[in-house]
Amino acid sequence: MSYYLPEQAYNEKYPTPESFFGFQIGEWHLHHGPLLQYMELLAGLSDRAIIYEYARSHEQRPLVHMIITSPENHRNLEQIRQQHLLLADPAQSNGLDVSNMPVVVRLGYGVHGNEPSAHNAAPLVAYHLLASNSPEVLQMLDNMIIIIDPSLNPDGQDRFASWVNRHRSRILNPDPAGREFSDVWPGSRTNHYWFDLNRDWLPVQQPESQGRIKEYHRWLPNVNTDHHEFGANSTFYFQPGVPTRGNPLTPRRTDELTMEIARYHAKAFDGIGQLYYTEEDFDDYYYGKGSSYPDVHGSIGILFEQAGTKGHRVETVHGVVDFSETVRNQVLVSFSSLEAAYDMRLTLLDHLRWFYRSGVEEARKLPVQAWVFGDTYDQGRNHHFLEILHTHNIQIYNLKESLKLGEQVFKPGSSWLVPLDQPQSRLLRSLFETIKEFEDSLFYDVSTWTLPLAFNLPFGEITSARQLSAAMGGLLTELPEPAGSVEGGNSSYAYVFSWDDYYAPKALYFLQQHGLRTRVATQPFSMKMGNEEREFGYGSILVPVQMQDADTARVFELMQQATKLAGIKAFAIETSLSSQGTNLGSSALMTLRKPEILMLVGQGTNSREAGEIWHLLDQRFDMPVSMVEVGRFNNLDLSRYNTIVLVSGSYGDISQGGRESLDRWLRNGGTLVALGNANNWLERSGLAKIEFAKVPEITDPVMLPYADRSRHLGARRNPGSIFSAKLDITHPIGFGMRNETIPVFISGNTFAKPDSSAFANPLIYPENNLMSGYIFEPFRPMIENSAGILINSRGRGTIISFLDNPNTRGFWFGTNRLFMNALFFGPIIRR
Repeated sequence: MSYYLPEQAYNEKYPTPESFFGFQIGEWHLHHGPLLQYMELLAGLSDRAIIYEYARSHEQRPLVHMIITSPENHRNLEQIRQQHLLLADPAQSNGLDVSNMPVVVRLGYGVHGNEPSAHNAAPLVAYHLLASNSPEVLQMLDNMIIIIDPSLNPDGQDRFASWVNRHRSRILNPDPAGREFSDVWPGSRTNHYWFDLNRDWLPVQQPESQGRIKEYHRWLPNVNTDHHEFGANSTFYFQPGVPTRGNPLTPRRTDELTMEIARYHAKAFDGIGQLYYTEEDFDDYYYGKGSSYPDVHGSIGILFEQAGTKGHRVETVHGVVDFSETVRNQVLVSFSSLEAAYDMRLTLLDHLRWFYRSGVEEARKLPVQAWVFGDTYDQGRNHHFLEILHTHNIQIYNLKESLKLGEQVFKPGSSWLVPLDQPQSRLLRSLFETIKEFEDSLFYDVSTWTLPLAFNLPFGEITSARQLSAAMGGLLTELPEPAGSVEGGNSSYAYVFSWDDYYAPKALYFLQQHGLRTRVATQPFSMKMGNEEREFGYGSILVPVQMQDADTARVFELMQQATKLAGIKAFAIETSLSSQGTNLGSSALMTLRKPEILMLVGQGTNSREAGEIWHLLDQRFDMPVSMVEVGRFNNLDLSRYNTIVLVSGSYGDISQGGRESLDRWLRNGGTLVALGNANNWLERSGLAKIEFAKVPEITDPVMLPYADRSRHLGARRNPGSIFSAKLDITHPIGFGMRNETIPVFISGNTFAKPDSSAFANPLIYPENNLMSGYIFEPFRPMIENSAGILINSRGRGTIISFLDNPNTRGFWFGTNRLFMNALFFGPIIRR
């Protein structure tokens, strides 16, 4: 224990980690279950701690918070919490006396499952704080609320622990080429659906993040630590990050306080001879990470990066390093963080108060008074957008009356507004503003994430106080749930529903899964319904009653279930004769088939993209997808599938015979959907004709300073920006969309020229198309007039090429509608 913890007497009623686990921390890797049991045991023995579950992972593992403070503080914990939150309310914070207010510190361990020194440090920190009776610890607990999150990603933690423990030898072998150090695809960094949870603090699409952010706002910690690992040949990194690469919405004062805290880490590491560095490599620009989300909430977020062993002992350029050493360093910076917060208590509390007060003061000087948003035709996207804002504690207001901004009309019941004059003004700006100018051209992550653009949601600015007063209704306290129904009751003829709503595919698949025959309208039409004429656009779905194997009552029952499940409206009709447009018996309404989907995964494919598709289909649309290793493809019977998805990847394991099998499958009517550089493989294999745009030659001077090499090369990448695209909404890929302009997220530098067939380019990037984010200027002509989606025909089959990822991080609700269209309507597409 003395290797990890200070030399002192500990209360013997608390079992040491070694006595509980049966081994010293660092000898084996902890699984989540035993870690949780130990933390619960400690909390049960102590009047200094409580522990509670705040979320469940997809694999049903509990995520917990342990709150450690003095017994006296525990008796008044709720009162302390409520008082602390008042610091974030500019209307009430001025008169608060913080002289006796505890500072709140949250220690977050192991958001990446394969960075194990983090969560293996948590039980040691908890043991010390609960079993020690040193004056220093007792004084800390009197003046601090310490929240320990022992494992932010329990599914990834267990995946990794299983791998390295299974490959541990009695005689530890540090050879980094060994199998122990290379867990198999998809690796253990991510959660169950292969999402990087350290990019999900803003999108909050995963249950771990949703629970964590709600808990964050229950406490608004003054310091939030984020413990990670990086390459074994590195040393140790702690923040602040690169000075020129911070988010402009983060006050300079935040960086200054981060540097002040950094001196405590430096002192701790100087004392043991540990090398470290700061203000390089990493930045806090993207607010969706554990070290940067706090920065936009009046906290000090601190990233720790420990050189990882990825096993039990590994050879590095620094010599052989044991896993125990990496754990010790994480324990050490946990203690230095607590020491800094204790010493800086009043400064940190005042910073929280100042942050929210100054944010509102800045917001009141801006021309924008509020943003209004909402889609009249899409309850599904509206709901998810509101859900994200609500999770982030943003105040949302109902719209009192219809509001026209430019050509857009926003209506009560389907539109809402968010005033900028509220405590969350800085976060709100980061979600709604667009940005095109940057101090630096390097980004650790994306350069923009404007939320309404990601949702392709109509939105606009209110710049007049008078207009805001007239439009702003009451505070939205409960999120509206999309309600489904069948209007007109039981029909003996047919039912129809529009494709406008995000969840229309969920209803369609449900009906297909239950054996109903369905048709899609490739031309718009209108139907008289009582005294009302209702329009049905491209992609509307017809469910004839008499053409089914089920009787009339069963069809109606299934329609009720489908609409309720998807939260959409369907309409009973009694004639094929439309009042306008095509009649319902026309060949313009084409028969659909139920997608039977195969997605190739495994070594050489992009696990992030695959996970996003798996999550999209499984969690949102209740659609199964068969995920098959690329290595099995050559001998796979493709006849049971009618749709194949290729995420970005090399696909080098597919043999000539495998390519021929895929070609035959395509010619027999299969639909192939390819993302990113999977299209390069299709082109090289001769299965698709794609002319990729060449990266322009850039002439550098004969000599440049070698010290600038990394910066010079790093600026020549697209970190992720949002571009405006022109969409053919009459094309099956564009069905359900009402606007020919759609925002698209582009990351990378793979661009393609439009096909020679004018009907094979459903999505094109026009000129002057940057909506938000950074662009390396020589890439601009490559993007302009390039194709974002291409169609190739192969016999009776269709290849649909997405040059970029339409499902990025699970929150691009706008473009993943195009992906769903590819799955359902691919078979009806012709060049």
